[in-house]
Amino acid sequence: MTAASLYTAMAGLQQITAQMQANAANLANAQTPGYAAIQAAAVAAPYEGGNAPPGADVVAIAPGPNTVAGSASHTGDPMDVALHGDAWLEVQTANGNALTRNGSLQITSAGILADGSGNPILSTGGAPISVPPLASMQIAPDGTISGVPASTPGAPAQNFGQINLVATPAAGLTDLGNSLFAPAAGATLQPASNASLVQNYINGSDVDATQTMVSLISDSRSYQLQTQLMKTQMGGSDNLNSLLAQG
Repeated sequence: MTAASLYTAMAGLQQITAQMQANAANLANAQTPGYAAIQAAAVAAPYEGGNAPPGADVVAIAPGPNTVAGSASHTGDPMDVALHGDAWLEVQTANGNALTRNGSLQITSAGILADGSGNPILSTGGAPISVPPLASMQIAPDGTISGVPASTPGAPAQNFGQINLVATPAAGLTDLGNSLFAPAAGATLQPASNASLVQNYINGSDVDATQTMVSLISDSRSYQLQTQLMKTQMGGSDNLNSLLAQG
């Protein structure tokens, strides 16, 4: 087996490995609310340098998550919201603002509307939303939050802010884990158009578990075949070198 063909085979194994890792991560999160399936891709990069072999390496790249929202399911929980259309919730994290479709919300002990991990949900004004103890709460399709304070159960409902709905950034997203995604540095977030929230529902994962499992099995077989082919060819080369040495 020539050095060039060995490099090519190794590059192929690297790409198959990247695909298997992406599929494994997606399967592990098939039931995670708001999870966006990660993807694996590769580009050809010619070898460089004075002693570089001919051909090209395969470099794995991360093209970003699948940005199609997972289907919505009814939970009956008024703290759950599902997103319809090209929309994300914007949250405030310790490392900067991020986007999520995990609409399992909570009100923290400090009275801040937050996601399931405690990250504050941001309003259309870019600030966290303060919500007092409520006797009931409604979240309108445009994200407006209203309710009757528990301290005055007979009073009219009050508005407490509007959840910001953000469109998928053109520059793409980076997976941060835990159904959180970071926009590209310096990206300007745009309001989502033709999007809405539905209370008492939640978006599931957008992973197609069946297709992902099929892909994982196929990648595993390809990896085994590629590895066996490399071993066979390298064994043949060793035998040929041995014969040439004896001659």
